[in-house]
Amino acid sequence: MKKLIERELGTLTFAANQTSTLQLPRDFSYDKISFVLSASLTRAMTTPAGAARDLSGAQLISRIEIRRNGREVIKSIDFETLMRFNNIRNGTPPLRTVSVAAWDTANANQTAVLFVLAAMLEFGMWNSIRRNDTLLDSTARGNVSTLDLVITWGTGAATMTNLYTGTVTVNSASVAISSSEYIDIDSKDDPYTPYADNKEYGIRKVLTAANPKELIELGVGNFFRSFILKTKADQLNVNTILNNITLRSGTDVVAMRNGAGLRASNKSECSVETFPDGYYLIELCKDGHLAKMLNTTNMSSLTLELDVAVPGTENIIEVFPVEVVGAVKRIA
Repeated sequence: MKKLIERELGTLTFAANQTSTLQLPRDFSYDKISFVLSASLTRAMTTPAGAARDLSGAQLISRIEIRRNGREVIKSIDFETLMRFNNIRNGTPPLRTVSVAAWDTANANQTAVLFVLAAMLEFGMWNSIRRNDTLLDSTARGNVSTLDLVITWGTGAATMTNLYTGTVTVNSASVAISSSEYIDIDSKDDPYTPYADNKEYGIRKVLTAANPKELIELGVGNFFRSFILKTKADQLNVNTILNNITLRSGTDVVAMRNGAGLRASNKSECSVETFPDGYYLIELCKDGHLAKMLNTTNMSSLTLELDVAVPGTENIIEVFPVEVVGAVKRIA
């Protein structure tokens, strides 16, 4: 039997290009950690140039990591991408409020613009028949001696593209952190079984030229639930880089999709009114049964083969696998 508890864990204050660490309690099994970023920004321009980036205030957090036992990274993701993941996986736009809408639509001076942005980092498996097949057991029973949340802060300038010629001042910014956790209560009907790790991380590739067979090698040896691809041209999310996507192991094809067609399918399957620009989801467990994950334990290779264009000066593809590690007997 499991009992759900929720609690506030603390608040971290912005420090440009620095890292802040919060030691997480090691009492129970984490289902999710939630973040609410509040910030006040002032933008001053010398000439009209550049544009606000996607979810621009989210750029104040350039990386969120969960580290277990010192160096083992369970999660590694930037705040903007995490917000879009919540959008895709839960069928609703992430919480983002901005006190002056012209911040996004014009390159004019703006004074003390207030932002509130929220996102959640999930350890329980979303859209799954049994969400708690993958939790982060933070106790000694889960062989955890330390558990840290590490936030790497960005800068005010990162809220705009590189073409921007003015300055952005961070008047104030902080992130409030809370958690949802399960207390495991052993019983004959529900004995404790070790949880699998739901790992997320990014693989980044800079494109130098158009290529019908751009290759990105993925690791093998574990199980994969899904892959999200994100494409950017000159720091803006675009839908004009990916023409075709093939996921293969040797000659065995796991998925072969046209980029535009995949986004159309994603919109319907994720119940998202407007699918975020630049994102593509390859989902391997569409019915929620994790037993249908891609098992790569006996594979020698796993490769994304991409037909790509280069519409901008700087063109980037990021791949975010959802990799399930260990305790597979829970979901077999």
